[in-house]
Amino acid sequence: MRCVKCAKISLKLICKDCQKILSEYQQGCRLVDGFKVYYFYKYSDIKEILSTKHHLCGSFAISNLASLSLTKFASEFSFGSKVLVIPLDDNTKSGYSHTAILAKALSNSELSPLYRALRATNSVKYAGKSLEFRRKNPRQFKLLKQIKYPVILVDDIITTGSSMLEAQKLLKRAGVRVLFGLVLADARE
Repeated sequence: MRCVKCAKISLKLICKDCQKILSEYQQGCRLVDGFKVYYFYKYSDIKEILSTKHHLCGSFAISNLASLSLTKFASEFSFGSKVLVIPLDDNTKSGYSHTAILAKALSNSELSPLYRALRATNSVKYAGKSLEFRRKNPRQFKLLKQIKYPVILVDDIITTGSSMLEAQKLLKRAGVRVLFGLVLADARE
């Protein structure tokens, strides 16, 4: 088998050398209309791994990447009370939900994933589309569960921020306190 990041022969989807590099991420923050979205990598650093998300092997690659970043974040996170982790549209596609895998990686004594809470009713594909296209074709999120605790939103990539912001606004209108968003990668280069 070959490493999905560097293509070296490896017994694992992400080789030992790439795992070492990826575990030394530089966390950053983007403001999207005043809403903070934290990220761990530049998109170009993990694009080969993220490109596997629409394939079955992607569930293992995404889980491995989440362990190197989100699980470490969760181990250091303290809020003082319960916080729900809500994946953006964790609808199962390609046999699994990559956002559900990311949410699961954020479990600790205070952080609890809440699955099937936020669903996009518009299934239009955003990959390679402009900000104008994304604004004209919102995800049209629907809140499926009543939420009583503060929330962290989770997705794989932030490109324009439109999906994250749309989800945050919906939850805010429902009276939910959204602390911030977390993504693996920032697509701005």
